[in-house]
Amino acid sequence: MAVVKNDMTGFMLTHDLIRQTVPELAERLAAADAGDTGALQRLGQWWGLFTTILNRHHEVEDRLVWPVAIAAAPGLADAVEEIESQHAELDGHLERIDTGLNDLAAIPAADWPARVRDLCETVTVFAAVLEEHLLLEERTLVPALETTVTAEAFAELGAALARDHSPESVATELPMVVGSADDAQRQVMLGRLPEPVRQRFLTEWEPRYRSLVASLPAQAPVTAV
Repeated sequence: MAVVKNDMTGFMLTHDLIRQTVPELAERLAAADAGDTGALQRLGQWWGLFTTILNRHHEVEDRLVWPVAIAAAPGLADAVEEIESQHAELDGHLERIDTGLNDLAAIPAADWPARVRDLCETVTVFAAVLEEHLLLEERTLVPALETTVTAEAFAELGAALARDHSPESVATELPMVVGSADDAQRQVMLGRLPEPVRQRFLTEWEPRYRSLVASLPAQAPVTAV
């Protein structure tokens, strides 16, 4: 008989978003023009939205998700300890990228290419570190959450996660997360929303996010340092 798995769509979509967005930042930086402060502002807004999602994802994992996994599979405690220590390490990478983005607006045109290349390299390193982190979670915690945690405990976790999101976070963050979804994943995510919320998502929040993305520098190949 086939094993019925708990639905990890939202969790895995966030992993997909992480894998997509970090390299995308480097590609959009490579296409940005020196001195285009408006484009840099919008890129900073977009990246800031992503970092809010990433930080929330890590905080919620540590506070709500991992305790449920460990309760079902105590042998995962060491893996969780390693993952949580990596979360702290990732914060340092984010700070370096944020500082680099903030500094770009004041960079002289002559220094722009070199500074952008350096920042793109920092982003590329971050992407590689994140990939190892995501793979560790997917090898260890995700299988337990899918099949070892009971359906009842998983439903309670889902309710706790829903309560943890403010209406404002749904309006600002969900469009970015769903933006990386395929049709089936999108249907699952939107199907969880009450009808009035779903309509606001479709008519207000998603169009607003897509407008922001359309205003960003186009993606371009990143030149190796």
